Amino acid sequence: MRMVMLAIALLMLSAAPSLAQRIYCPIPEDGAWLNPDAEPKQISRIEVESRCENEQVNVRVRAFTSCIPRDCKWGWTKAELRSDGAVEVLLVGFLSSKQITLKAFGDLLDTHVVNIVNDLSEPRREITYNLRRK
Repeated sequence: MRMVMLAIALLMLSAAPSLAQRIYCPIPEDGAWLNPDAEPKQISRIEVESRCENEQVNVRVRAFTSCIPRDCKWGWTKAELRSDGAVEVLLVGFLSSKQITLKAFGDLLDTHVVNIVNDLSEPRREITYNLRRK
């Protein structure tokens, strides 16, 4: 009887990693998110698209910054889904880059942005925004 219980326990433990690797689409961050109070050069909108193919989650992100007369866009960029469930993307521009980490909490998107001047003439600046689902 003890051997049967041990065999069942080992079987259950070997099945546990497969349950942890299960993927779901769309991810909670999927959709359009707005920052209505964005000041110039701040993140005004984030769009996230996710799809599942061959047991993998593919994510891409497009960011907008507040500009005049209309918002500037960074274009679609492939993002990574981290093990903690957050989405991370690096947007590379001519003069500066933005490393953005996204995590959804209901109808809010926690958006952590690290602004990097490409020639390193200025220090990195970090700011966090809470965007709302559109």
